[in-house]
Amino acid sequence: MFDKYIGESEKNFRKAIAMAESMAPVVLWIDEIEKGMVATGGGEADAGLSRRLFGAFLTWLQEKRQEVFVVATANDLSILPPELLRKGRFDEIFFVDLPDPQEREAILKIHLELRKQNPAVFDSVKIVAACDGFSGAEIEQAVVAGLYRALSSKRALNTELLLEEIGHTIPLSVTRREDIERLRDIARDRFVSVR
Repeated sequence: MFDKYIGESEKNFRKAIAMAESMAPVVLWIDEIEKGMVATGGGEADAGLSRRLFGAFLTWLQEKRQEVFVVATANDLSILPPELLRKGRFDEIFFVDLPDPQEREAILKIHLELRKQNPAVFDSVKIVAACDGFSGAEIEQAVVAGLYRALSSKRALNTELLLEEIGHTIPLSVTRREDIERLRDIARDRFVSVR
């Protein structure tokens, strides 16, 4: 959306909004909103462009008449300005915690099947237990790394190889434990849990 030429970023924003509205009814997904649209600084470095685009986005969210359902993800809500989060713009905020055992099993199955592996030949109980505290992405990367290891040792991926890869992975729930707990504490009383 951002362009180096003056006025082009605003034009790109208007085109993106017009495209979303032309496809209505539609879901507009904005991934990691805090890294893109939201001006986290003073906006001086870009001559106020971020603030202008953010203001235009807020106005559109508030006044849109087309059936464009806007969903956004964020890893850090603390840097989002409160005017973005109020009802009428984003009507609900959901907290998605790390996956529970059933969710980890489903994630494992998805990533094994995507890579042409039969989940039934794996000891999912052991693997799911070993993945406690893992995010979905970390489970996926354990499967990918396990496949690379299996390929390099010229054998099929199995439970043992997957458990080795999981054992070599230190998940964010460990390396960033304080941050995860802080997010959970904030979410506990303020947001809707997806569970």
